Order: sequence, then structure tokens, then C-alpha cells
Amino acid sequence: MTHPMPIDTVISSILQPAAGTFGVAALQLESHESILINEDAVFPSASVIKVPILVEVFCQRDEGRLSLDETVRLTDECKVDGSGVLKELHAGLEFSLLDLTTLMIVVSDNVATNMIIDRLGTDSVNQRMRAFGLERTVLARKMYDFEQAALGKENLCTPREMMLLLRLMADGEISSKSTSTEMLEIMARQQYRDKIPLFLPEGVKVANKTGSISSVTHDVAVVYVPSRPYILCVMAKGFSEKTMADRAIAEVSKVVYEHFCSQDRPANETGTCRE
Repeated sequence: MTHPMPIDTVISSILQPAAGTFGVAALQLESHESILINEDAVFPSASVIKVPILVEVFCQRDEGRLSLDETVRLTDECKVDGSGVLKELHAGLEFSLLDLTTLMIVVSDNVATNMIIDRLGTDSVNQRMRAFGLERTVLARKMYDFEQAALGKENLCTPREMMLLLRLMADGEISSKSTSTEMLEIMARQQYRDKIPLFLPEGVKVANKTGSISSVTHDVAVVYVPSRPYILCVMAKGFSEKTMADRAIAEVSKVVYEHFCSQDRPANETGTCRE
């Protein structure tokens, strides 16, 4: 399906009823066409910051600074509220860094994330992001650390910078092609599918990471339309109803899918995109 209006106008019309502040950054990896709306706005990152943490874990693995097989012991002091399963398990269990990293992404486990941050430190993540050209992406504190949040320490990101990070991953430019693929395969096992993947046709592979806290909701993804993958990052803050904001993200995802599938050649001739 194509839209008679420019795609950014269509997206803006979807977002307007949800109110709040939205940012959109999309990139078609074959044609390099981009869709940018408020793309440099800075948002509290919520769990989207777990993508930069994922990147740092695998980069340090490749540099020989850690092993994904090394184990970390769960303690009661590690446990925090929010998403995930480790908070429900008993102290003393040991998990490999690979297990913790997988839990951090696929079920957005906050305890696993904090255990990884303890191993890496925040500075290493931030320095890595600067090296990749992400100037506004910041890991300032652990998950659910409200004392640090009250002191003004907030994890931050922008739609454009998350698009850049995912582009580097999709192009195989983070450490190596194989490492980039490993990270994206973990993201493709994501269990939160109620935003970008929601209205896409069955069978479309999506490697995504959601984030949600109070009046913030995001999703960032590589969408694997065969031979024509694209990146979509949608972020929202300051809205009145989260369900409406989440649905707006899903509807934006649908029209971006339709738009990129309509470009250059008919989908029904290539089998690339499906209605």
C-alpha cells in the first residue's frame, strides 16, 4: 500500500493524537533513504540503553577483556524491580555473562543488566559509544537506581543515534561481521513484540529492543524485509496514555514497512514484501 501524502506527513498524522513528544529515525539499508522526525531529541532511554551495553559486552569479548563463559553470582543485593525473571530466583545461583546478556535483551531483565554494568562499568560503555560517534547516548546509572536519578543522573539516547548504532550492527561494522550478527540474533529473540513488530506481516524477522518507564516508551529495530532490510527507531515521552503511544509506534511501523516495500520495484514482482 502506498500513501498519497509524504511519508513524514503520514507519520506525523499518526503521532499527533497520541500527544507528547515523539522522535522517529528510519533508514533503508539498500537505498539509504531516511525518514527523520525530531530525530535529535534527547529521551530518557529506559531499556533501550541495553543495546549499547550489549555492544560493549561483545566488543570486550572480542578484545579479550572478558569471556562470555565467565560466571557472576546472583545476590539479594543485586535484585531490583521492573522487568525480568532473576528478581524471582534465589541468591547464590551463577549465570554466565552470555546468559545475563541474553536475559537483558530478550526479557529486558533489570537484575541481569545491573550485574553486567557492575562487570563493565558505565565509563566503558560511554567511551565505546563516543568511539562510534554517539555523543548524546549516556549510561549514567544502573536500572531502578532512583537515588542516582534524583541526583540528575539519567540514561539518555536519541532516535538518530540508535539508528546509527543499529546501522553499524546491520552492516557488520561493530567489531566484526560475525559479532554484529551474534548481537542481532539475540535481539531477534526479543519477547516484547507489541510495538514495531505488532502490525507487520507474519514471518517478518525483527531484531528489536523496547524501553518503557512512566511516561516514556520506545522501540528500536532492524526489520529484515528480505534483501531490503531497514532500521526504525521510534521514541516517545510526555504522553498521557501509554497504550495510545504504544499503538502509535506500531502504526508508524506499519506505514514505514509499506513505504519501504513500495520503493523502487513492485513487491509482488520480487516477493520482497508481503501485504
